[in-house]
Amino acid sequence: MRQRWRFIGTGLLVAATVVLAWQPARVAVQTAFLVPSILDAGPRPLDWLTAPPHRQTLAWRTDATGEPDLADLWLPPTAAASRPHGAILLVLGVNNVGRGYPAVVRLADALARTGVVVMVPDSRVLLGGRVDAREIDGVVEAFELLAARPEVDPERVGIVGLSVGGALALLAAADARIAADVRWVNAFGSYADAPRFLANVMARAYRGADGELTAWQPAQLARDLSFGMLLDLVADAGDRAALDAAYGIPIRAGERPSRDAGLALTSAAARVVERLVLADDLPAAEAAVAALPPSGRATLAALTPAGRMSGLEARVFLMHDASDAYVPYVESRVLAAELGEAAKLTEFRLFDHVEPKGIDLGAAAPEAWRLLWHIQGVLAETL
Repeated sequence: MRQRWRFIGTGLLVAATVVLAWQPARVAVQTAFLVPSILDAGPRPLDWLTAPPHRQTLAWRTDATGEPDLADLWLPPTAAASRPHGAILLVLGVNNVGRGYPAVVRLADALARTGVVVMVPDSRVLLGGRVDAREIDGVVEAFELLAARPEVDPERVGIVGLSVGGALALLAAADARIAADVRWVNAFGSYADAPRFLANVMARAYRGADGELTAWQPAQLARDLSFGMLLDLVADAGDRAALDAAYGIPIRAGERPSRDAGLALTSAAARVVERLVLADDLPAAEAAVAALPPSGRATLAALTPAGRMSGLEARVFLMHDASDAYVPYVESRVLAAELGEAAKLTEFRLFDHVEPKGIDLGAAAPEAWRLLWHIQGVLAETL
């Protein structure tokens, strides 16, 4: 009997070894271990079974003043020039927390424990609550730096973009400087069209796939970001200050502003922005966006992935929470429709925009299963 159990045990060990040596099965196991860490729910087997990655901080770019932007590089203990690993560039959105935020640290640590090199660059522009098309160059620069690391296999490097970072990641991945080198890009909670996103936020509504209007209450960060983007379209400093003084407080508080009859605006851009923030409904907001001066439309077009993906060679993964209060989930559907078979879209109800909040893995099992299959597809491109 003892010999029989020894034979069975040996057979199971051999079978397990074969399964884990087979890349699809190995990735499936690693993904299953990774999901609890991403969701911050339940036991975290990665913490028990893997060694902590090495975390180091480096300067990845400098501005005109010579002040550096910093990034965290997470290296699995096995990563070395003699054994390069796949890598992920994690592009954050507009926030005031950056690479040290606990959810970001948890995600980067968990990804590195699966055997992936992870780079998380901070941007003082995004940390300051602004979005600028020049940040696309920043993503390109950060990708080139990561891909050139001796511990990284340059043929297995992808980009994950969160929120606005997803739009920047898509635009960077389509840039001719790195398009041939980006293996995949995953945009989570991204908008497809910047002008439409601004109209949605200001009107508190979006159009569904069937064209029907859906009422929507955007979160404070979405309101702050959108109003800031609109102010950036106004070149006249006096007009910017006047618009901010007249409408900034109610917009940031989530209230509909009332017209300031005494407001005297000198520029066409400022007057259009006023029309937009005062729009009573989505058609009025859309008309105001369409009336922006050419310079404003060009600024927003530079931040719009939709219609600008012709240079993209990477495989695209799209994720969106169906109850997203920051960016309407239909934006990812627009991107998926444009990209066709080149993109995989997964929708679920697990996140507050891009951050998990109080998830019960048992109750959320069907949603977590969809997330698992999505992440497995992404990791299969890099592990």
